[in-house]
Amino acid sequence: MNDAVNIVQLVKGLPSRPRGRACIVLTHDYEGQKEWAETLAHQTDSEHINLLDLFVKDTNLSNRIGELQVADLFALLKKLGNTPVLIVSGLEFLKATWTSQSQVIEQFTSHVETWNQSPCLLFVIQYDPILATTEFRRYRQYKFIVDQKETLAL
Repeated sequence: MNDAVNIVQLVKGLPSRPRGRACIVLTHDYEGQKEWAETLAHQTDSEHINLLDLFVKDTNLSNRIGELQVADLFALLKKLGNTPVLIVSGLEFLKATWTSQSQVIEQFTSHVETWNQSPCLLFVIQYDPILATTEFRRYRQYKFIVDQKETLAL
């Protein structure tokens, strides 16, 4: 097992990165994902958004689910954050709509790795073996994928 990651420190350190200002936490507990993300946001003075809740409330967004591309998601998130870090959960339904698109995982991870915008982004996503084994090569000094099982308890 890898050394435990202090996820609070990781989140608080995202704004100091000049590039690669996004990160992914893979969770094995889908039912507790939203609450964990909310707790993390509270402990780091960040903002939390659950995309499923957002899309349910906003009919303009929900009507465009089939058209939404990875780049569109990142453009949307850029507009939503009012704090240095935006913690995003509830992405699974979008990920499911993207399954027919080739190279979608590569597009998503490329955006994560090269994100240099505000707010910084922390995605809390259900464990995915492809994401878990993705190598980030551009900025090796930064952590981009964290297994929630390897984080210190909140």
